[in-house]
Amino acid sequence: MARLIICLFALLLAPAAWAKAITDVFGRTVNVPDRVERVISIGSSMAFVTYLRAQNLAVGVEDVEKAADYTKPYIQANFETVKDLPVIGKAGAVRMPNYERIISLKPDVVFIVSTDRGEPDLVQRKLNIPVVAVGYGLPNFDQDVFFRSIRITAEVLSRKERAEELISYIKSLTVKLNRAPEKKAEAYLGAISYKGHQGLNSTAADFLPMQLAGIKNTADGERKSGQFFVNREYVLAKNPEIIFIDGNGLPLIADDARKHPEFYSRLRAFRNGKVFLLLPHTTYFTNPEMLYVNAFLMAKSAYPEIYGDIDPAAVADEIVSAFTGKGIYGFLKKTTGGYGVLELTSDGIKIK
Repeated sequence: MARLIICLFALLLAPAAWAKAITDVFGRTVNVPDRVERVISIGSSMAFVTYLRAQNLAVGVEDVEKAADYTKPYIQANFETVKDLPVIGKAGAVRMPNYERIISLKPDVVFIVSTDRGEPDLVQRKLNIPVVAVGYGLPNFDQDVFFRSIRITAEVLSRKERAEELISYIKSLTVKLNRAPEKKAEAYLGAISYKGHQGLNSTAADFLPMQLAGIKNTADGERKSGQFFVNREYVLAKNPEIIFIDGNGLPLIADDARKHPEFYSRLRAFRNGKVFLLLPHTTYFTNPEMLYVNAFLMAKSAYPEIYGDIDPAAVADEIVSAFTGKGIYGFLKKTTGGYGVLELTSDGIKIK
C-alpha cells in the first residue's frame, strides 16, 4: 500500500507524463501540456491562434496588437477581444519581450514566429515554458510551411478539425483561379514592405499571388527569391505592361511621383491605365490571407475578360473572414486605398 501511494504521488508531480511531444516548424521537439488553456504569442504568431478561433486563450499580447490602425487582419479581428489584456512586450523587427511579465501570466505554452532558428530555444530557456515555433516560410512565403504551421498550432491547441477546415478552404481558392489564358500577362510588383514601408524599387520573386493568378513576374528572371530591391533603370528597362503596387507603399510612391513625374510618365503601365493598387500583404511578417485576396485582384486586373466579375470588397471580406472571422475591406480602403487603378496627376498619383 505504501508503495502504491508513493507511485501515485510521483505521477501527480510528473507533468511530463501528461505532456505531448510537438515537432515545430524548425524541427524542434517541444513537450506541451495535453490541455492548453493559457497562451502567449510572439512575433505575429497570434495569427495562427486566431485562424483556429482560439484567441480567447490569450492571456497577454504584444503592443501592436492593441493598435487600432494596424493593417494586419488578425489584429483588426481581435481588437475588442484583447484590448484589456496586459502587454507582454514590444513587437517589430527588434522584438523586446518582457520575460518577467510573461512568466507572471503563467501561460501553458508560448508560440513564436521568428527568422532566427535559435530564438525559440533562447526564449524557452529564459521562460522555462514550452516555446513552439510556427511560420510562413523563408525567405519567401511557402504554402507548405504555412499549412504545417496551422497544423502544429492545432495540435497544441486541440483544434485539428478547424485546421483542416481552413486548409481545405484555402485549397479551394486555388481551384477558382485556374482559368488564366495560355499566353500570360507580364507584370512588375512594387512597394513590397521590408523592415518598414518601401517604394517602387522594392519587389519580390516567386510571389504566390502572381503564380496563382497565372501572371508572369518580371522579377522571376533575376535568380532571387522573396523580397529584393532594384533601381529605377531596371523598372524602366522592363517597362512592363502591368504594375502592381502594395497599399502600404502608396504614400511613398505618390510622393516620389510628385518629385519625378517624368520617370513615371515613361512607364507604359501608367500611360495605359494598368497600374493597380493592391491590399497590403506584409505588416509585421506576412499577411497570408491578403496573399490569397491579392491573387484574385491580380487575376481581375490582368484578365478582365475572364475575371472581370470579381467584386474586390466581396472577395476580400469573404477570404479574410474565413481566416479571422472578420472582414476588413472597408478599413483597408479607408487606411490604404483599397483596390483600384492608379493615375498620374499634376499632384502625383490618385486612385481611380
